[in-house]
Amino acid sequence: MRVSGNVLRAREQFIRSRSPQAWGEVLAEVSEPTREAVASGLLETRWYPYEVLIDLSSTADRVLGKGDWALCREMGRFSCEKNLTTVHRLLLKFGNVGHLVERAATAWRSQFDAGEIIIHERHRDLYVVEVRGVPEPSRAHCAGISGWMARAAELSGEDDFQLEEKCRALDDGYCMWTFTRQAMEHPGR
Repeated sequence: MRVSGNVLRAREQFIRSRSPQAWGEVLAEVSEPTREAVASGLLETRWYPYEVLIDLSSTADRVLGKGDWALCREMGRFSCEKNLTTVHRLLLKFGNVGHLVERAATAWRSQFDAGEIIIHERHRDLYVVEVRGVPEPSRAHCAGISGWMARAAELSGEDDFQLEEKCRALDDGYCMWTFTRQAMEHPGR
């Protein structure tokens, strides 16, 4: 499986934004194949081994974060900010979570050369999205996807959705994200 350079480039930009020495600290801890892959600079138009994404993300989470995947979620949020086009941002601003779900499926195909996003449910109050066909489950990857989806929902103005995640790397049978609209509170009831 391979990943588009624009995904890795967003990870690099996020890591560099943490501190002037952060990129060097992370590169000092990644595997030699990852270091070699990024040594000449990450090109957004090039495809890289999926393992580079996992190594870079999980190492950054451990070195710059607490090793609890929270930094991977932040990287996913950052990637959403960097990689959504102006047209998609405009559609999201009008509260269109359905567009977010469709965008996730389209974005997957442009960023990964294997696997797919399956949309199981798409209703006003419930959206269920599954990632299939990724050979090796990775907590770093799923945490990044969670961050991307959460940020895209926020950008849509849909702040009343709760996000639940299942992950094969956590021994769930699948990698799935469920958006459920929270019931509105009615004063006096």
